[in-house]
Amino acid sequence: MAMKKKIYVKLLWYILPIVLILLAAGIMIRYKQGGGSLELQAKTALNQILSCTQQQAENFDAAIIQSAAEAVTDREIGLIQSDEKLREYLVKQFGDSMTYSCIEELAMSRTFYRSIALAKSLTTDIRVSELELIKRSDQQECYNFSAKLITSAGDEAGTARGTISMEKDGTKWKASKITLTVDELHN
Repeated sequence: MAMKKKIYVKLLWYILPIVLILLAAGIMIRYKQGGGSLELQAKTALNQILSCTQQQAENFDAAIIQSAAEAVTDREIGLIQSDEKLREYLVKQFGDSMTYSCIEELAMSRTFYRSIALAKSLTTDIRVSELELIKRSDQQECYNFSAKLITSAGDEAGTARGTISMEKDGTKWKASKITLTVDELHN
């Protein structure tokens, strides 16, 4: 019986470090999936707002049309107060990387429409290239950014620059404020 106990103690000493290493690795993987790094989440949010496929542009137009139809049905002709379908679309599209207040602000300032309008006017998908983040020293969790906007054929369609502020939303970093300037290269 004493011999079995010694074997169990020896096994415990060999197995315990392995279990602790696996546990630490699992925690790191969960952290990366759940919250992710601040910079990675900022890049994700910027890629979402600056990129646009033709299908996304069509889906956005459909959400606008449905929202406007609801406003007419609700006798709010000329007013877009009943824009629940548009809000649902924007939250579904951007809610994983942006706070609700950020989405609301970007919708009111029409910032979401920049890449959509560019994709529609060029009749091509728009994607982000050379996205650069520079940490601002005067504000925590805030970056200046710049990026090139590229067509699906690889041609440069414009440049984007601005700032992005991040905050924790539960366990995940999300964009809380985005300022954006887009300079289009085409006319």
